[in-house]
Amino acid sequence: MQTRWGWLGLKMDVVVAILMVPMMAAQLPEIHSIAGEWDGMIGKQHLVFEFEQTPENGLKLKLTSVDQGNAIVPVDSVTFAGGKLDVEMKSIGGSYVATLSATGDSLVGTWAQGAANLPLTLHRPGAKAAAFTLKPRTIGTVLLEPCRTVDGNTEGLCGTVSVWENRELKRGRRLALKVMVLPALSGGAADAFFPLAGGPGQSAIELYPMTGYTNAIRKERDVVLVDQRGTGGSAPLNCALRDMNSAQDVLGEEIPAERLRACRKQLEQTADLTQYTTSIFADDLDEVRAALGYEKIDVFGTSYGTRAALVYLRQHGKHVRTIGLEGVVSPEYRFPGTFSHALQSSIDQIIERCEADTACEQSYPDLRKEFDTLLVRLDKEPAKAEVTVGGSKQTVTISKGLFVSTLRPALYMPQVISAFPLMIHKAYEGHWNVYASVALQIRTALDKAINRDMSLSVVCAEDVPGTTEAMIREESAGTYLGDYQVRQYQHYCSEWAQGHAPADFHAAIHSDVPALLISGALDPATPPEVSREMSRNLSNSQTVLLNNGTHGTGSPCVDGIVERFVATAARVNDSCVADMKLGPFLTETK
Repeated sequence: MQTRWGWLGLKMDVVVAILMVPMMAAQLPEIHSIAGEWDGMIGKQHLVFEFEQTPENGLKLKLTSVDQGNAIVPVDSVTFAGGKLDVEMKSIGGSYVATLSATGDSLVGTWAQGAANLPLTLHRPGAKAAAFTLKPRTIGTVLLEPCRTVDGNTEGLCGTVSVWENRELKRGRRLALKVMVLPALSGGAADAFFPLAGGPGQSAIELYPMTGYTNAIRKERDVVLVDQRGTGGSAPLNCALRDMNSAQDVLGEEIPAERLRACRKQLEQTADLTQYTTSIFADDLDEVRAALGYEKIDVFGTSYGTRAALVYLRQHGKHVRTIGLEGVVSPEYRFPGTFSHALQSSIDQIIERCEADTACEQSYPDLRKEFDTLLVRLDKEPAKAEVTVGGSKQTVTISKGLFVSTLRPALYMPQVISAFPLMIHKAYEGHWNVYASVALQIRTALDKAINRDMSLSVVCAEDVPGTTEAMIREESAGTYLGDYQVRQYQHYCSEWAQGHAPADFHAAIHSDVPALLISGALDPATPPEVSREMSRNLSNSQTVLLNNGTHGTGSPCVDGIVERFVATAARVNDSCVADMKLGPFLTETK
Protein backbone atom coordinates (compact mmCIF):
# COMPACT_ATOMS: atom_id res chain seq x y z
CA MET A 1 0.00 0.00 0.00
CA GLN A 2 1.06 3.56 -0.58
CA THR A 3 -0.02 6.94 0.69
CA ARG A 4 -1.88 9.26 -1.65
CA TRP A 5 -0.32 12.34 -0.05
CA GLY A 6 1.27 13.75 -3.19
CA TRP A 7 4.66 12.11 -3.76
CA LEU A 8 5.48 11.59 -0.11
CA GLY A 9 5.01 7.87 -0.55
CA LEU A 10 7.88 7.74 -3.04
CA LYS A 11 10.05 9.91 -0.84
CA MET A 12 9.48 7.83 2.27
CA ASP A 13 10.01 4.55 0.43
CA VAL A 14 13.39 5.82 -0.64
CA VAL A 15 14.22 7.13 2.83
CA VAL A 16 13.37 3.83 4.47
CA ALA A 17 15.34 1.98 1.79
CA ILE A 18 18.40 4.11 2.42
CA LEU A 19 18.18 3.67 6.18
CA MET A 20 17.40 -0.04 6.28
CA VAL A 21 18.57 -1.75 3.10
CA PRO A 22 22.09 -2.12 1.63
CA MET A 23 22.52 -1.03 -1.96
CA MET A 24 22.83 -3.78 -4.56
CA ALA A 25 24.06 -3.42 -8.16
CA ALA A 26 22.61 -5.74 -10.78
CA GLN A 27 24.68 -7.38 -13.48
CA LEU A 28 22.63 -9.06 -16.13
CA PRO A 29 22.50 -9.64 -19.90
CA GLU A 30 24.14 -7.46 -22.50
CA ILE A 31 23.13 -3.91 -23.25
CA HIS A 32 24.69 -1.43 -25.62
CA SER A 33 22.05 1.02 -26.82
CA ILE A 34 20.90 2.40 -23.48
CA ALA A 35 24.26 2.73 -21.75
CA GLY A 36 24.76 6.15 -20.25
CA GLU A 37 22.57 8.64 -18.42
CA TRP A 38 18.80 9.14 -18.67
CA ASP A 39 16.56 11.64 -16.86
CA GLY A 40 12.92 11.38 -15.82
CA MET A 41 10.36 12.88 -13.47
CA ILE A 42 7.63 11.39 -11.30
CA GLY A 43 5.55 14.31 -10.12
CA LYS A 44 8.22 16.74 -8.90
CA GLN A 45 10.76 14.04 -8.19
CA HIS A 46 13.78 14.07 -10.50
CA LEU A 47 15.26 10.63 -11.13
CA VAL A 48 18.54 9.90 -12.90
CA PHE A 49 19.19 6.43 -14.38
CA GLU A 50 22.86 5.70 -15.15
CA PHE A 51 23.35 2.43 -17.04
CA GLU A 52 26.84 1.00 -17.24
CA GLN A 53 28.02 -2.02 -19.19
CA THR A 54 30.17 -4.35 -17.12
CA PRO A 55 33.33 -6.17 -18.30
CA GLU A 56 31.28 -9.36 -18.31
CA ASN A 57 28.96 -7.79 -20.89
CA GLY A 58 26.30 -7.37 -18.21
CA LEU A 59 24.57 -4.26 -16.97
CA LYS A 60 24.41 -2.34 -13.74
CA LEU A 61 22.24 0.62 -12.89
CA LYS A 62 22.78 3.52 -10.52
CA LEU A 63 19.40 5.10 -9.77
CA THR A 64 19.55 8.51 -8.08
CA SER A 65 16.73 10.51 -6.50
CA VAL A 66 18.11 13.99 -7.09
CA ASP A 67 15.59 15.87 -4.94
CA GLN A 68 16.43 13.76 -1.91
CA GLY A 69 20.00 14.88 -1.68
CA ASN A 70 21.07 12.56 -4.51
CA ALA A 71 19.91 9.52 -2.56
CA ILE A 72 20.70 6.18 -4.21
CA VAL A 73 17.72 3.85 -4.70
CA PRO A 74 18.74 0.18 -4.30
CA VAL A 75 18.34 -1.82 -7.53
CA ASP A 76 17.97 -5.61 -7.47
CA SER A 77 17.84 -6.46 -11.15
CA VAL A 78 17.91 -4.82 -14.55
CA THR A 79 17.41 -6.42 -17.95
CA PHE A 80 17.20 -5.03 -21.46
CA ALA A 81 16.24 -7.30 -24.34
CA GLY A 82 14.27 -6.79 -27.53
CA GLY A 83 13.99 -3.08 -26.82
CA LYS A 84 12.33 -3.69 -23.45
CA LEU A 85 13.79 -2.51 -20.13
CA ASP A 86 12.84 -4.17 -16.84
CA VAL A 87 14.12 -2.83 -13.49
CA GLU A 88 13.23 -4.24 -10.07
CA MET A 89 13.67 -2.45 -6.72
CA LYS A 90 12.45 -4.79 -3.99
CA SER A 91 13.37 -2.59 -1.03
CA ILE A 92 10.88 0.09 -2.06
CA GLY A 93 8.37 -2.31 -3.60
CA GLY A 94 9.03 -0.80 -7.00
CA SER A 95 9.66 -1.64 -10.62
CA TYR A 96 10.08 0.16 -13.91
CA VAL A 97 9.18 -1.38 -17.25
CA ALA A 98 9.79 0.60 -20.44
CA THR A 99 10.23 0.29 -24.18
CA LEU A 100 12.94 2.07 -26.16
CA SER A 101 11.42 4.40 -28.73
CA ALA A 102 11.99 3.79 -32.44
CA THR A 103 14.33 6.79 -32.53
CA GLY A 104 16.29 5.52 -29.54
CA ASP A 105 16.01 8.84 -27.68
CA SER A 106 13.42 7.91 -25.04
CA LEU A 107 12.34 5.06 -22.81
CA VAL A 108 8.56 5.09 -22.45
CA GLY A 109 7.11 3.05 -19.63
CA THR A 110 5.46 2.66 -16.25
CA TRP A 111 6.85 3.11 -12.75
CA ALA A 112 5.04 0.78 -10.34
CA GLN A 113 5.38 1.25 -6.59
CA GLY A 114 2.96 -0.07 -4.01
CA ALA A 115 -0.49 0.62 -5.42
CA ALA A 116 0.66 3.18 -7.96
CA ASN A 117 1.23 2.52 -11.65
CA LEU A 118 2.48 5.78 -13.07
CA PRO A 119 3.75 6.87 -16.48
CA LEU A 120 7.48 7.60 -16.61
CA THR A 121 9.38 8.57 -19.75
CA LEU A 122 13.17 8.82 -19.67
CA HIS A 123 15.20 11.05 -21.98
CA ARG A 124 18.85 11.65 -22.57
CA PRO A 125 20.01 14.81 -20.74
CA GLY A 126 19.22 17.87 -22.82
CA ALA A 127 16.95 16.02 -25.25
CA LYS A 128 13.98 17.90 -26.63
CA ALA A 129 10.47 16.86 -25.62
CA ALA A 130 8.49 14.98 -28.23
CA ALA A 131 5.94 16.89 -30.29
CA PHE A 132 2.41 17.09 -28.87
CA THR A 133 -0.18 14.72 -30.23
CA LEU A 134 -3.12 16.75 -28.86
CA LYS A 135 -4.29 19.84 -30.74
CA PRO A 136 -5.57 23.18 -29.40
CA ARG A 137 -9.23 22.93 -28.57
CA THR A 138 -12.07 24.96 -27.10
CA ILE A 139 -14.16 23.18 -24.46
CA GLY A 140 -17.21 25.21 -23.55
CA THR A 141 -15.88 28.75 -23.71
CA VAL A 142 -12.33 27.94 -22.57
CA LEU A 143 -9.50 27.92 -25.11
CA LEU A 144 -7.07 25.14 -24.23
CA GLU A 145 -3.57 24.52 -25.54
CA PRO A 146 -1.54 21.29 -25.49
CA CYS A 147 0.56 20.92 -22.38
CA ARG A 148 2.16 18.29 -20.19
CA THR A 149 2.01 17.41 -16.54
CA VAL A 150 4.84 18.67 -14.36
CA ASP A 151 6.77 15.44 -14.81
CA GLY A 152 6.38 15.61 -18.60
CA ASN A 153 4.86 12.12 -18.79
CA THR A 154 1.24 12.91 -19.65
CA GLU A 155 -0.27 15.20 -22.28
CA GLY A 156 -3.28 17.35 -21.56
CA LEU A 157 -4.92 20.61 -22.52
CA CYS A 158 -4.27 23.72 -20.42
CA GLY A 159 -5.95 27.08 -20.13
CA THR A 160 -7.25 29.58 -17.62
CA VAL A 161 -10.60 30.78 -16.33
CA SER A 162 -10.69 34.35 -15.05
CA VAL A 163 -12.53 35.02 -11.76
CA TRP A 164 -12.87 37.98 -9.44
CA GLU A 165 -10.55 37.86 -6.44
CA ASN A 166 -13.40 39.42 -4.47
CA ARG A 167 -16.36 37.47 -5.79
CA GLU A 168 -18.86 39.41 -3.69
CA LEU A 169 -17.85 42.92 -4.79
CA LYS A 170 -16.99 41.87 -8.36
CA ARG A 171 -14.44 44.59 -8.79
CA GLY A 172 -10.71 45.05 -8.42
CA ARG A 173 -8.25 42.26 -9.10
CA ARG A 174 -9.04 39.27 -11.31
CA LEU A 175 -7.33 35.90 -10.93
CA ALA A 176 -6.49 33.48 -13.76
CA LEU A 177 -7.28 30.01 -12.45
CA LYS A 178 -5.12 27.39 -14.14
CA VAL A 179 -7.05 24.45 -15.55
CA MET A 180 -5.77 21.21 -17.07
CA VAL A 181 -8.12 18.87 -18.91
CA LEU A 182 -7.10 15.29 -19.60
CA PRO A 183 -9.56 14.34 -22.36
CA ALA A 184 -11.38 11.04 -21.99
CA LEU A 185 -9.79 8.30 -24.02
CA SER A 186 -13.19 7.08 -25.21
CA GLY A 187 -15.22 10.27 -24.89
CA GLY A 188 -18.24 8.33 -23.67
CA ALA A 189 -19.46 10.22 -20.55
CA ALA A 190 -21.04 13.69 -20.41
CA ASP A 191 -19.95 14.29 -16.82
CA ALA A 192 -16.33 15.00 -15.87
CA PHE A 193 -14.18 13.90 -12.93
CA PHE A 194 -12.82 16.72 -10.73
CA PRO A 195 -10.20 15.47 -8.21
CA LEU A 196 -9.52 18.10 -5.53
CA ALA A 197 -6.10 18.44 -3.91
CA GLY A 198 -5.34 18.40 -0.21
CA GLY A 199 -3.40 20.69 2.05
CA PRO A 200 -4.92 23.20 2.18
CA GLY A 201 -2.45 24.61 -0.29
CA GLN A 202 -1.69 21.82 -2.77
CA SER A 203 -1.85 22.24 -6.53
CA ALA A 204 -4.08 19.67 -8.24
CA ILE A 205 -2.12 20.02 -11.48
CA GLU A 206 1.30 19.60 -9.86
CA LEU A 207 0.06 16.56 -7.93
CA TYR A 208 -1.00 14.65 -11.04
CA PRO A 209 -0.87 11.71 -11.46
CA MET A 210 -2.64 11.63 -8.11
CA THR A 211 -3.84 8.05 -8.02
CA GLY A 212 -4.33 4.90 -10.01
CA TYR A 213 -8.06 5.46 -10.17
CA THR A 214 -7.63 8.85 -11.82
CA ASN A 215 -6.01 7.19 -14.83
CA ALA A 216 -8.67 4.46 -14.90
CA ILE A 217 -11.55 6.95 -14.75
CA ARG A 218 -10.01 8.88 -17.63
CA LYS A 219 -10.85 5.98 -19.95
CA GLU A 220 -14.50 7.09 -19.91
CA ARG A 221 -14.52 10.64 -18.58
CA ASP A 222 -12.61 13.88 -18.92
CA VAL A 223 -10.43 14.48 -15.87
CA VAL A 224 -10.32 18.17 -14.93
CA LEU A 225 -7.56 19.49 -12.66
CA VAL A 226 -8.09 22.96 -11.20
CA ASP A 227 -5.46 24.76 -9.17
CA GLN A 228 -7.24 26.35 -6.21
CA ARG A 229 -6.70 30.10 -6.00
CA GLY A 230 -3.43 30.83 -4.21
CA THR A 231 -1.78 27.56 -5.32
CA GLY A 232 0.18 26.22 -8.31
CA GLY A 233 -0.57 28.28 -11.41
CA SER A 234 -3.58 30.13 -9.95
CA ALA A 235 -2.14 33.39 -8.60
CA PRO A 236 -0.01 31.56 -6.01
CA LEU A 237 0.65 33.20 -2.67
CA ASN A 238 4.40 32.76 -2.66
CA CYS A 239 6.44 33.93 0.30
CA ALA A 240 9.02 31.81 2.10
CA LEU A 241 7.79 31.32 5.65
CA ARG A 242 10.64 28.90 6.35
CA ASP A 243 14.32 28.88 5.46
CA MET A 244 14.65 25.60 3.54
CA ASN A 245 18.41 25.61 4.16
CA SER A 246 17.86 25.50 7.91
CA ALA A 247 17.06 22.04 9.25
CA GLN A 248 15.52 23.53 12.39
CA ASP A 249 13.27 25.77 10.31
CA VAL A 250 12.20 22.90 8.08
CA LEU A 251 11.31 20.68 11.02
CA GLY A 252 8.86 23.41 11.91
CA GLU A 253 9.30 24.22 15.58
CA GLU A 254 7.88 27.71 15.09
CA ILE A 255 7.44 30.38 12.43
CA PRO A 256 8.71 33.65 13.94
CA ALA A 257 6.19 36.49 14.22
CA GLU A 258 8.45 38.84 12.27
CA ARG A 259 8.57 36.44 9.32
CA LEU A 260 4.78 36.06 9.33
CA ARG A 261 4.40 39.84 9.36
CA ALA A 262 6.94 40.29 6.58
CA CYS A 263 5.22 37.72 4.34
CA ARG A 264 1.81 39.20 5.01
CA LYS A 265 3.09 42.67 4.10
CA GLN A 266 4.73 41.36 0.92
CA LEU A 267 1.66 39.45 -0.26
CA GLU A 268 -0.80 42.21 0.57
CA GLN A 269 0.88 44.47 -1.96
CA THR A 270 -1.09 42.58 -4.62
CA ALA A 271 -3.45 40.10 -2.91
CA ASP A 272 -6.39 40.34 -0.53
CA LEU A 273 -5.53 37.49 1.83
CA THR A 274 -9.08 37.37 3.20
CA GLN A 275 -10.35 36.04 -0.15
CA TYR A 276 -8.63 32.63 -0.04
CA THR A 277 -11.15 30.38 1.67
CA THR A 278 -12.86 27.09 0.88
CA SER A 279 -16.29 28.61 0.27
CA ILE A 280 -14.87 31.07 -2.24
CA PHE A 281 -12.98 28.26 -3.97
CA ALA A 282 -16.22 26.28 -4.25
CA ASP A 283 -17.72 29.16 -6.22
CA ASP A 284 -14.55 29.37 -8.33
CA LEU A 285 -14.86 25.67 -9.07
CA ASP A 286 -18.43 26.04 -10.21
CA GLU A 287 -17.45 28.90 -12.49
CA VAL A 288 -14.83 26.63 -14.07
CA ARG A 289 -17.43 23.86 -14.45
CA ALA A 290 -19.84 26.21 -16.17
CA ALA A 291 -17.16 27.69 -18.44
CA LEU A 292 -16.17 24.19 -19.59
CA GLY A 293 -19.81 23.33 -20.21
CA TYR A 294 -20.28 20.36 -17.87
CA GLU A 295 -23.78 20.14 -16.39
CA LYS A 296 -22.82 17.42 -13.89
CA ILE A 297 -19.46 16.56 -12.38
CA ASP A 298 -18.00 13.84 -10.17
CA VAL A 299 -16.16 15.52 -7.30
CA PHE A 300 -13.52 13.56 -5.42
CA GLY A 301 -11.49 14.99 -2.56
CA THR A 302 -8.65 13.64 -0.45
CA SER A 303 -7.80 15.08 2.99
CA TYR A 304 -8.54 18.84 2.88
CA GLY A 305 -9.93 18.23 -0.59
CA THR A 306 -12.84 16.42 1.11
CA ARG A 307 -13.78 19.63 2.87
CA ALA A 308 -13.65 21.50 -0.43
CA ALA A 309 -15.80 18.80 -2.06
CA LEU A 310 -18.38 18.93 0.74
CA VAL A 311 -18.57 22.72 0.65
CA TYR A 312 -19.03 22.53 -3.13
CA LEU A 313 -21.83 20.00 -2.54
CA ARG A 314 -23.57 22.39 -0.15
CA GLN A 315 -23.24 25.40 -2.44
CA HIS A 316 -23.71 23.74 -5.85
CA GLY A 317 -25.21 20.33 -5.16
CA LYS A 318 -27.45 20.33 -8.23
CA HIS A 319 -24.34 19.96 -10.39
CA VAL A 320 -22.86 17.01 -8.44
CA ARG A 321 -23.42 13.56 -9.92
CA THR A 322 -21.26 11.76 -7.31
CA ILE A 323 -19.03 12.79 -4.43
CA GLY A 324 -16.06 10.78 -3.19
CA LEU A 325 -14.23 11.50 0.06
CA GLU A 326 -11.02 9.87 1.26
CA GLY A 327 -9.62 10.89 4.65
CA VAL A 328 -12.70 12.93 5.53
CA VAL A 329 -12.36 16.51 6.82
CA SER A 330 -15.91 17.74 7.30
CA PRO A 331 -16.52 21.47 7.86
CA GLU A 332 -17.44 20.63 11.47
CA TYR A 333 -13.96 19.16 12.00
CA ARG A 334 -11.67 21.97 13.17
CA PHE A 335 -7.97 21.43 12.82
CA PRO A 336 -5.33 21.46 14.13
CA GLY A 337 -6.99 21.02 17.54
CA THR A 338 -8.69 17.81 16.50
CA PHE A 339 -5.35 16.24 15.52
CA SER A 340 -4.56 15.42 19.15
CA HIS A 341 -7.02 12.55 19.61
CA ALA A 342 -6.56 11.25 16.05
CA LEU A 343 -2.78 11.02 16.48
CA GLN A 344 -3.20 9.45 19.92
CA SER A 345 -5.39 6.70 18.48
CA SER A 346 -2.98 6.03 15.62
CA ILE A 347 0.09 5.70 17.84
CA ASP A 348 -1.70 3.52 20.39
CA GLN A 349 -2.98 1.19 17.68
CA ILE A 350 0.48 0.80 16.15
CA ILE A 351 1.99 -0.05 19.52
CA GLU A 352 -0.82 -2.56 20.16
CA ARG A 353 -0.20 -4.17 16.78
CA CYS A 354 3.50 -4.50 17.55
CA GLU A 355 2.66 -6.11 20.88
CA ALA A 356 0.40 -8.60 19.07
CA ASP A 357 3.03 -9.39 16.42
CA THR A 358 5.48 -12.09 17.53
CA ALA A 359 8.54 -10.78 15.69
CA CYS A 360 7.90 -7.14 16.65
CA GLU A 361 7.15 -7.95 20.28
CA GLN A 362 10.32 -10.04 20.56
CA SER A 363 12.42 -7.24 19.07
CA TYR A 364 10.76 -4.45 21.05
CA PRO A 365 9.21 -6.01 24.19
CA ASP A 366 9.04 -2.65 25.97
CA LEU A 367 7.92 -0.43 23.09
CA ARG A 368 5.11 1.33 24.97
CA LYS A 369 7.35 1.97 27.96
CA GLU A 370 10.11 3.25 25.68
CA PHE A 371 7.71 5.63 23.92
CA ASP A 372 6.34 6.96 27.21
CA THR A 373 9.86 7.37 28.57
CA LEU A 374 10.87 9.38 25.50
CA LEU A 375 8.05 11.84 26.15
CA VAL A 376 9.08 12.22 29.80
CA ARG A 377 12.69 12.83 28.80
CA LEU A 378 11.74 15.38 26.14
CA ASP A 379 9.55 17.18 28.65
CA LYS A 380 12.63 17.66 30.80
CA GLU A 381 15.18 18.36 28.08
CA PRO A 382 15.04 18.47 24.26
CA ALA A 383 17.08 15.95 22.31
CA LYS A 384 19.73 16.71 19.71
CA ALA A 385 20.26 15.08 16.33
CA GLU A 386 22.56 15.61 13.37
CA VAL A 387 21.09 15.84 9.87
CA THR A 388 22.33 16.91 6.46
CA VAL A 389 20.70 19.76 4.54
CA GLY A 390 22.08 21.03 1.26
CA GLY A 391 25.27 19.03 1.75
CA SER A 392 26.02 20.53 5.17
CA LYS A 393 25.63 18.81 8.52
CA GLN A 394 23.44 20.61 11.02
CA THR A 395 22.36 19.93 14.59
CA VAL A 396 18.65 20.14 15.33
CA THR A 397 16.87 20.44 18.65
CA ILE A 398 13.89 18.13 19.12
CA SER A 399 11.32 19.20 21.70
CA LYS A 400 8.42 17.02 22.82
CA GLY A 401 5.96 19.07 20.78
CA LEU A 402 8.09 18.92 17.65
CA PHE A 403 8.64 15.17 18.05
CA VAL A 404 4.97 14.27 18.48
CA SER A 405 3.62 16.72 15.90
CA THR A 406 6.05 15.43 13.28
CA LEU A 407 4.86 11.87 13.89
CA ARG A 408 1.44 12.84 12.48
CA PRO A 409 2.49 13.38 8.83
CA ALA A 410 5.07 10.59 9.18
CA LEU A 411 2.35 8.08 10.02
CA TYR A 412 0.53 8.91 6.79
CA MET A 413 3.09 6.54 5.28
CA PRO A 414 2.61 2.78 5.58
CA GLN A 415 6.38 2.44 5.30
CA VAL A 416 6.90 4.65 8.37
CA ILE A 417 4.27 2.71 10.31
CA SER A 418 6.36 -0.39 9.62
CA ALA A 419 9.48 1.46 10.79
CA PHE A 420 7.82 3.12 13.82
CA PRO A 421 8.95 0.59 16.47
CA LEU A 422 12.53 0.71 15.20
CA MET A 423 12.57 4.53 15.15
CA ILE A 424 11.22 4.73 18.70
CA HIS A 425 13.63 2.10 19.99
CA LYS A 426 16.65 3.82 18.41
CA ALA A 427 15.58 7.18 19.85
CA TYR A 428 15.12 5.55 23.27
CA GLU A 429 18.71 4.33 23.02
CA GLY A 430 19.78 7.89 22.28
CA HIS A 431 20.16 7.54 18.52
CA TRP A 432 17.87 10.26 17.17
CA ASN A 433 19.34 10.48 13.68
CA VAL A 434 16.99 7.87 12.19
CA TYR A 435 13.90 9.74 13.38
CA ALA A 436 15.34 13.14 12.47
CA SER A 437 16.26 12.07 8.92
CA VAL A 438 12.78 10.71 8.29
CA ALA A 439 11.12 13.78 9.84
CA LEU A 440 13.28 16.14 7.77
CA GLN A 441 12.42 14.33 4.54
CA ILE A 442 8.71 14.55 5.31
CA ARG A 443 8.75 18.20 6.31
CA THR A 444 10.80 19.11 3.24
CA ALA A 445 8.37 17.26 0.99
CA LEU A 446 5.36 18.89 2.65
CA ASP A 447 6.75 22.39 2.23
CA LYS A 448 7.44 21.68 -1.44
CA ALA A 449 3.93 20.32 -1.96
CA ILE A 450 1.89 22.79 0.11
CA ASN A 451 1.62 26.55 -0.25
CA ARG A 452 1.83 27.54 3.42
CA ASP A 453 0.68 31.11 2.88
CA MET A 454 -2.55 29.99 1.24
CA SER A 455 -2.95 27.30 3.90
CA LEU A 456 -2.79 29.92 6.64
CA SER A 457 -5.46 31.98 4.90
CA VAL A 458 -7.82 28.98 5.00
CA VAL A 459 -7.10 27.86 8.56
CA CYS A 460 -7.16 31.39 9.95
CA ALA A 461 -10.60 31.98 8.42
CA GLU A 462 -12.27 28.63 9.06
CA ASP A 463 -10.64 26.75 11.93
CA VAL A 464 -8.96 28.98 14.50
CA PRO A 465 -11.79 31.56 14.87
CA GLY A 466 -14.42 30.15 17.16
CA THR A 467 -12.08 27.61 18.73
CA THR A 468 -12.71 28.11 22.43
CA GLU A 469 -10.56 27.28 25.41
CA ALA A 470 -13.13 24.66 26.41
CA MET A 471 -12.81 23.03 22.99
CA ILE A 472 -9.01 23.03 23.26
CA ARG A 473 -9.09 21.41 26.71
CA GLU A 474 -11.55 18.76 25.54
CA GLU A 475 -9.52 17.87 22.44
CA SER A 476 -6.05 17.94 23.98
CA ALA A 477 -6.39 16.78 27.59
CA GLY A 478 -4.35 13.66 28.30
CA THR A 479 -2.99 13.32 24.74
CA TYR A 480 0.61 12.97 23.61
CA LEU A 481 0.37 16.10 21.47
CA GLY A 482 -1.60 18.22 23.92
CA ASP A 483 -2.40 21.75 22.73
CA TYR A 484 0.99 22.22 21.04
CA GLN A 485 -0.21 22.66 17.46
CA VAL A 486 -3.39 24.59 18.17
CA ARG A 487 -1.35 27.14 20.16
CA GLN A 488 1.05 27.43 17.24
CA TYR A 489 -1.79 28.22 14.86
CA GLN A 490 -3.37 30.68 17.26
CA HIS A 491 -0.03 32.50 17.20
CA TYR A 492 0.22 32.32 13.42
CA CYS A 493 -3.31 33.60 12.90
CA SER A 494 -2.77 36.51 15.29
CA GLU A 495 -0.27 37.79 12.70
CA TRP A 496 -2.17 36.78 9.54
CA ALA A 497 -5.08 38.36 7.70
CA GLN A 498 -8.31 36.62 8.65
CA GLY A 499 -11.05 36.04 6.13
CA HIS A 500 -14.58 35.11 7.06
CA ALA A 501 -16.32 31.79 6.66
CA PRO A 502 -20.10 31.84 6.05
CA ALA A 503 -22.27 31.68 9.17
CA ASP A 504 -23.34 28.10 8.33
CA PHE A 505 -19.85 26.90 7.43
CA HIS A 506 -19.55 24.49 10.37
CA ALA A 507 -23.12 23.23 10.08
CA ALA A 508 -23.89 19.69 8.97
CA ILE A 509 -24.25 19.08 5.23
CA HIS A 510 -27.24 17.00 4.11
CA SER A 511 -27.55 15.43 0.66
CA ASP A 512 -28.88 12.38 -1.17
CA VAL A 513 -26.20 12.55 -3.90
CA PRO A 514 -24.38 9.19 -4.24
CA ALA A 515 -21.41 9.39 -1.88
CA LEU A 516 -18.39 7.21 -1.16
CA LEU A 517 -16.47 7.75 2.10
CA ILE A 518 -13.12 6.01 2.66
CA SER A 519 -11.20 6.04 5.94
CA GLY A 520 -8.12 4.35 7.36
CA ALA A 521 -8.25 2.89 10.86
CA LEU A 522 -4.69 4.13 11.52
CA ASP A 523 -5.24 7.64 10.14
CA PRO A 524 -3.48 10.11 12.51
CA ALA A 525 -5.30 13.17 11.13
CA THR A 526 -8.82 12.30 9.93
CA PRO A 527 -10.04 9.28 11.91
CA PRO A 528 -12.91 6.98 10.83
CA GLU A 529 -15.28 8.60 13.33
CA VAL A 530 -15.46 11.68 11.12
CA SER A 531 -16.45 9.56 8.15
CA ARG A 532 -19.10 7.71 10.15
CA GLU A 533 -20.59 10.97 11.45
CA MET A 534 -20.61 12.47 7.96
CA SER A 535 -22.34 9.43 6.47
CA ARG A 536 -25.38 9.99 8.70
CA ASN A 537 -26.09 13.21 6.82
CA LEU A 538 -25.39 11.76 3.38
CA SER A 539 -28.41 9.50 2.96
CA ASN A 540 -27.12 7.77 -0.18
CA SER A 541 -23.62 7.00 1.09
CA GLN A 542 -21.31 4.01 1.36
CA THR A 543 -18.60 3.99 4.02
CA VAL A 544 -15.45 1.94 3.48
CA LEU A 545 -13.12 1.30 6.41
CA LEU A 546 -9.54 0.22 5.69
CA ASN A 547 -8.49 -1.65 8.82
CA ASN A 548 -4.88 -1.54 7.67
CA GLY A 549 -5.08 1.90 6.10
CA THR A 550 -3.77 5.29 7.13
CA HIS A 551 -4.32 8.79 5.67
CA GLY A 552 -5.25 8.25 2.03
CA THR A 553 -3.85 4.74 1.66
CA GLY A 554 -3.66 3.59 -1.93
CA SER A 555 -4.08 0.06 -3.19
CA PRO A 556 -5.42 -1.66 -6.32
CA CYS A 557 -8.45 -2.61 -4.20
CA VAL A 558 -9.27 1.01 -3.32
CA ASP A 559 -8.60 2.15 -6.88
CA GLY A 560 -11.08 -0.41 -8.14
CA ILE A 561 -13.72 0.64 -5.61
CA VAL A 562 -13.43 4.29 -6.62
CA GLU A 563 -13.42 3.48 -10.33
CA ARG A 564 -16.57 1.33 -10.05
CA PHE A 565 -18.33 3.89 -7.86
CA VAL A 566 -17.77 6.72 -10.33
CA ALA A 567 -18.81 4.49 -13.23
CA THR A 568 -22.08 3.33 -11.61
CA ALA A 569 -22.97 6.11 -9.13
CA ALA A 570 -24.10 3.28 -6.84
CA ARG A 571 -22.89 1.08 -4.00
CA VAL A 572 -20.07 -1.24 -5.04
CA ASN A 573 -18.51 -4.42 -3.71
CA ASP A 574 -15.77 -3.45 -1.27
CA SER A 575 -14.94 -6.91 0.11
CA CYS A 576 -11.37 -6.69 -1.20
CA VAL A 577 -10.40 -4.35 1.65
CA ALA A 578 -10.27 -7.39 3.95
CA ASP A 579 -7.22 -8.57 2.01
CA MET A 580 -5.29 -5.30 2.35
CA LYS A 581 -2.24 -5.70 4.57
CA LEU A 582 0.43 -3.50 6.06
CA GLY A 583 4.04 -4.41 5.52
CA PRO A 584 5.81 -6.25 8.35
CA PHE A 585 7.37 -4.26 11.16
CA LEU A 586 11.06 -3.59 10.59
CA THR A 587 13.41 -5.12 13.11
CA GLU A 588 17.11 -4.62 13.73
CA THR A 589 19.50 -6.97 12.02
CA LYS A 590 21.15 -9.08 14.68
